[in-house]
Amino acid sequence: MLAEYCDTDLLIYLKQDDTTAFNAIYKRYSKPVYTYLLHKLKDQDICNDVLQDIFVNVWEKRGELDIDTSLKAYLFQAARFKIIDIYRRDVKYQKYLSGLADYIVDHSLITDRIDQRKKLQDIEVAVNKMPEKMREIFILSRFKHQSTNAIASKTNLSNQTVKNQISKALRILRLNYMSIDVIFLFTSFILLLS
Repeated sequence: MLAEYCDTDLLIYLKQDDTTAFNAIYKRYSKPVYTYLLHKLKDQDICNDVLQDIFVNVWEKRGELDIDTSLKAYLFQAARFKIIDIYRRDVKYQKYLSGLADYIVDHSLITDRIDQRKKLQDIEVAVNKMPEKMREIFILSRFKHQSTNAIASKTNLSNQTVKNQISKALRILRLNYMSIDVIFLFTSFILLLS
């Protein structure tokens, strides 16, 4: 019955807590407002939420509503404000996510460097604890990239002794530092010695 009334009359009934007037306003304007929202926001779920917020707000503030223009203009203005709020929140959220991503990357790089430095220190300690001859052979082999023959000549030891010493050194490192990747060990220790 109220569906035939003009907006001004519907607002009068709405201010008197008439749910039928509210339903008539909703039926008249929910589709056009939703279409406008969908055109701007491109997301049906968000549009449904915004539409619901707009009409809940109309019902909750029904006694205070002071509409200077038309009801239609008021509802579309409310939709515009909601869209602006969503865009602002989205921009802030994107900045937040970007900042968070930067923080995580920076933090993980710092953590990685700390972990790497700790591993290098552990390796250095382990190498320094090796017997002197084993340490010398290991450094010549793995970090100065000398051949077994060259090390044997330099240390006056047999090739087999040099090979045995290198094997023992690697076994010590593997047993004591299983979590340390052997490739990391060889490449990173060069940097430590430089």
